[in-house]
Amino acid sequence: MKLFRKRMLLVSILVSFLLMMSGCASTWVQQATEWTPKKDTPVLMGHYQVKSDAGADLFELAKQGVAKGPSFADVSEKTYKLMVTSLSEKFGFKIYTDKRRSKKLDHGPELTTGDKRADELIGSLASQWTQPEGADRAFHRILAGVDLRKTVVGTLKGNDKNEVFMSADLSINDVDAFILFKKFELKLAVEILDQNGVSVFKAKAIGATGLTFMRNPISEGRIEKAMAQALANLEKAKVEQGVSNITSM
Repeated sequence: MKLFRKRMLLVSILVSFLLMMSGCASTWVQQATEWTPKKDTPVLMGHYQVKSDAGADLFELAKQGVAKGPSFADVSEKTYKLMVTSLSEKFGFKIYTDKRRSKKLDHGPELTTGDKRADELIGSLASQWTQPEGADRAFHRILAGVDLRKTVVGTLKGNDKNEVFMSADLSINDVDAFILFKKFELKLAVEILDQNGVSVFKAKAIGATGLTFMRNPISEGRIEKAMAQALANLEKAKVEQGVSNITSM
């Protein structure tokens, strides 16, 4: 039994190392050559969404409902704060929200029960969360040269002519490993449009949780640690000059 545990520990260490290396290789940053952001560049966070393909975990839901354990919204909000802090410190962005402007991108009334805990439970069941001050509608995968980009920016514009507009999402993917083990792989995608609807910044970052036996809980700080890993990879990535219109996010 002890030999088995030692072997599994070695396997776990090896997998973690490989994940770290692959994360670095899959992480990149692109910035338009004509765009030179200065310290405290005003960036309106128009959209940020977290999605997981794992579905709801019954144990997590039980803890959330009975013991007020962390909801999917709680974990997602922490990833949002980590991203804002990292991008602000690394690239000098001053990231903020404006619900009044961002919600103009959406059509129809805001869907809510009016009860925070009920909304969080629904979000946990759906494994989806959208930053409440931003739009439900993403705008970071719109094809270059399409008028829709200009329409989005025209809707979001305020009085500041130096302001740019960010849209981002985080995918949390449930992955099986070695039959009985599981982990999450995180993929962060970010894009910024300027006042003319032109993409001036694109980034992609990869992170992963450690392995767990059978279950794959989002609690215990696992997602936050993986997000911190992804952002650390992003901070170390070399900034490529020029934004590609064909690079996959």
